Amino acid sequence: MPLKLRPATEADAPALTDILHRAKASWGYPEEKMAEFRDYWRISEATIQSLTLTVAERDGQPIAFSGLSPQREDTLLVDFLFVAPEAQRQGIGDLLLKRAEDHAHRQGLSRLYLESDANAGPFYEKRGFRTMATRPSEMSPGKEIPLMEKPLAPAVYRVEALNIEVSDKPWAFETKHADAIDAYFEEARKRIPMLWNGRTMKLTGFEFKDGTFNGTCAECSFAAFLAWRDWGAPDASSFNLFGSAILRSAEGALLYGVMSRKTATAGMIYPPGGNLDPTDLTEDGKVDVVGAIYRELEEETGLKRDDVQPAGLLVTFDGWRISIGQLMDVPRLAEELRTEILRFSEASEEQELADMRIIRTRADLEDSAIVPYARSLGKYLLP
Repeated sequence: MPLKLRPATEADAPALTDILHRAKASWGYPEEKMAEFRDYWRISEATIQSLTLTVAERDGQPIAFSGLSPQREDTLLVDFLFVAPEAQRQGIGDLLLKRAEDHAHRQGLSRLYLESDANAGPFYEKRGFRTMATRPSEMSPGKEIPLMEKPLAPAVYRVEALNIEVSDKPWAFETKHADAIDAYFEEARKRIPMLWNGRTMKLTGFEFKDGTFNGTCAECSFAAFLAWRDWGAPDASSFNLFGSAILRSAEGALLYGVMSRKTATAGMIYPPGGNLDPTDLTEDGKVDVVGAIYRELEEETGLKRDDVQPAGLLVTFDGWRISIGQLMDVPRLAEELRTEILRFSEASEEQELADMRIIRTRADLEDSAIVPYARSLGKYLLP
């Protein structure tokens, strides 16, 4: 069965306490020290209620967890990060740490902070943490516990060039979990009958340097993507790369779509756009992301390339989501543009948009339905 990430529930308290105790003991601490640790440290229902706790499970059984809480105006504290001994050295701790970074970005925080185990400093150093100070270890007299931080990079950058290719190899996640994916998609279609299992592409590797985005995609089914997304993006080597049409009206307002109940992202608010698919390939095997953006723009809003003026490319990093956005200036007032787009959407067969949200100020970005990358874009573009 595939690895899945999910929020902790109060019923997880005994299993998470067991992981906490066994993971700590795996460092080889003396039994008398471990007895004291087990008496003092437990995951209670109150702990689960007070922290953002994420559980990694396999075959329905918890095997690792993280616990997070905001500290000060810019910092996310990693209170807990423990992996059961039988699941260690499988990349699960690394995955949970990456999702902690994602959570920090979603909360608008720019720094991670933690107090490492006396033995775990090298693990965190390899993942970009640095030691600010130390304190004596109670578990290992004579050793020091590193107090560590990791400043997080900005989310939005200008893009000067795109170079994205498609591999002829299948997506490893889909191949490995084909049966579970099929079963999950059948259940999803019972909830959303309009779901269509078409072909799409997921990013399996990339480099962004000096304004140039280089990447490689693998073709896969929409069902595989949906399962990967809903299971917490457990394959940390893959990303959902997609195009976004960032509409900016004559008075400088941004227009985001509110997705309809007929879509897999119902109620979410973000710029018009969508997944990349095989029709977006050029003759030389490159992924035409900009072409895909204009295709989605017309399909969702009715606006054509001649109706907008390109104003630069932006890449927005949002954990397992990566948006390549074409900023488009439209010489119409926001209310007029919204009315026109909604009229088109209501007349279309798909009716993907339930509404268009006008974003005039940063205060308009506080709606929790606005997905994190769209919020980051708004903060980048609005004064």
